[in-house]
Amino acid sequence: MITITNPIQKGFYPDPSICRVKEEYYMVHSTFAYAPGIPVFKSNNLRDWQQIGHVLEREEQLCLKGARVSQGLYAPTIRYYNEKFYVICTNVSGGGNFYVTADDAKGPWSDPTYLKDAPGIDPSLFFDNGTCYYVGQRAKENAAYYGDCEIWIQELDLKEGKLVGESVSIFDGSMKHTIWAEGPHLYHKDNYYYLLLAEGGTAYDHSVVVARSLSVSGPYESCPHNPVLTHRHLGHSYPIQCIGHGDLVESPCGDWFMVMLGTRPRNGCAELGRETFLAEVKWEEDWPVVNPLVGKIMEQQKMLFLPGSDKTKPAGKGDILWTSPLDMRCLGLRENPATLPQRVERGRLFLPFKTVTIEDISVPSFICTRLLSRSFEAWVELEADLMDGEEAGLVYFYDESHYVKAVVKNTAGVNEAVIIKRSGDEVSEWGRTAVTGKIHTIYLKGEDQQLCVEADQRVIADSIELKELCSEMAGGFTGCTIGVYAASSHKESTRSAAFGTLYLDFMD
Repeated sequence: MITITNPIQKGFYPDPSICRVKEEYYMVHSTFAYAPGIPVFKSNNLRDWQQIGHVLEREEQLCLKGARVSQGLYAPTIRYYNEKFYVICTNVSGGGNFYVTADDAKGPWSDPTYLKDAPGIDPSLFFDNGTCYYVGQRAKENAAYYGDCEIWIQELDLKEGKLVGESVSIFDGSMKHTIWAEGPHLYHKDNYYYLLLAEGGTAYDHSVVVARSLSVSGPYESCPHNPVLTHRHLGHSYPIQCIGHGDLVESPCGDWFMVMLGTRPRNGCAELGRETFLAEVKWEEDWPVVNPLVGKIMEQQKMLFLPGSDKTKPAGKGDILWTSPLDMRCLGLRENPATLPQRVERGRLFLPFKTVTIEDISVPSFICTRLLSRSFEAWVELEADLMDGEEAGLVYFYDESHYVKAVVKNTAGVNEAVIIKRSGDEVSEWGRTAVTGKIHTIYLKGEDQQLCVEADQRVIADSIELKELCSEMAGGFTGCTIGVYAASSHKESTRSAAFGTLYLDFMD
């Protein structure tokens, strides 16, 4: 028995899907409108994860033009069959449901194959006796209410890249008036086919339920003790909330585990977004029991753990050094930062000043990384010979209308340190403090859901509220990010701002 710490993936790593190949485990997550899309992680013990790549890196693989931050890529599923990896996903902003393949999980991955007549979101693949099945979610034909959904399957011809035969509805939820039956996964164990899915929406009423059948096409019976996992009954003061959207994996020793998403809100706000948690699974009377004798997810949890090295560097830790190619933790909005007209020279990142128009979703020069802790420090040295209307610095970002910019801005030839917070239609400003020279240090410190900002070692603001920059207050499905930023109110030019190392200290 050893103690693990949940979450096993801190920060904005939602909708986990997992598979095992021999002694190694692979996991993927949703990325919505961030790019590159769908990070791939690898582990040999389920506790320590190392990022090895992204599924969607090339422009022809990922179209996010016009996507809002919480649109784009929803709920990928990763599976391995016949010496090939498969990831299936939904791009709600362009094309719908698609799958890609790779011989190696770290890539390169194929261009997407989009599927016709495949409505809904959160698809999965299931391989059984040489047949591939598409497992999907869709609204019922005569839906009685918003979120009245069903789970369906249909054979997928991988050679032709299309669905064949008839689709079959197999389950519409474990309760009367179930909302958002989604995130389906199929497994075959002993005599039964098991359908694992989410219900209740991805907020406080989220849950994991299961049904089983002797035939892949049903009929499926609901588990008598559904939901097999939820925190909806624990009250909003329990430190882990929104538990749901699970995926099962079997170890080489025959032990079973589940990964699932959850949040860790404080004062009703989960700025880190939906994170990934781990639980043990035992089988009793041919039904899964999650964390026996406990029945919930805990932050510190003892479990019979798997053998494997624990020397993997924790995901997301450490400063971001500007390299070519960029650190895998680097993200852009709607386009891979590797495709931006940026360059790296002598350890510095040169970002072009770009015209930013938020309302029509143009793309700024913004390269960011996930926020992994509420208690953090982030700082960067900026070098720029600013012209009128240009600005550069750091951004604490939730979405297009909820962010804090800490920048040096040139207005009519005068450089000023300025902090601008946007929360919906409300815009607040601090600073307008004159600074001199071309080199500036921007420093952010997050503590107790407040932000302190310094520019050139002078405090510009020391208590900016951050609580409303989260899904609970602003809507959406993501978590916060922090990144370097350069923009201009004028036409785009070839001029750039230069950034040194992005120093990051996440304190838990």
